[in-house]
Amino acid sequence: MGRFIFLLMQRILLILGLSLLLVSCQNESVSCKRIGVQAIGGVDQWLVDSIQSSIKVVYDFKNVVILPRISIPKSAFVNIKSPRYRADTLLRVLKRLKPDSLDYVIGILKEDISTTKRDEGGRVLEPKSKYLDWGIFGLGYRPGPSCVLSTFRIKTGTKELQMERMKKVCMHEIGHNLGLPHCERNKKCVMRDAAETIKTVDHVDLWLCKSCKENINK
Repeated sequence: MGRFIFLLMQRILLILGLSLLLVSCQNESVSCKRIGVQAIGGVDQWLVDSIQSSIKVVYDFKNVVILPRISIPKSAFVNIKSPRYRADTLLRVLKRLKPDSLDYVIGILKEDISTTKRDEGGRVLEPKSKYLDWGIFGLGYRPGPSCVLSTFRIKTGTKELQMERMKKVCMHEIGHNLGLPHCERNKKCVMRDAAETIKTVDHVDLWLCKSCKENINK
């Protein structure tokens, strides 16, 4: 009888432990997400490794993996104003290649990337010659499973400054994947709109402000 009660208590404790783990994962939905860091083309591996570590720290993701390197998709290449790769096409490719075991994937490359800048009505901003193929630091679906960033437009300054910029762009685009819009409340928040200048990236923190952190996935 005593052994039966002992085994019963063990089973009850196991069930309670699993239940607490499930509740914890539900209450910390962001930390339970799984993200893959995808090197594209010849981007430096040390950068990929650094981005992986930073995502764990800033967003507290428990599972951040580095995926096997891939070549730059030829379908993304354009040469409208200069040789570039369309970020929206890269997002679709990353979404298609994303393993089912992952919730998000972030692609990193060193080549220039671009998109078309539009107003709220979907019309290309004026002058169209400027915004039809607009060079960018990064792009992410909001919300969505994929984002992409490039080192091309942040390669001035020291290696440490470049790394800090890449981390900020990365956290910004992941924030969009998690459903966050640009932050208009806090000028130091990493979700602040870059407003077409690298100076904005340099002036923001690496972190989400309190308001944005509370609004993730709401």
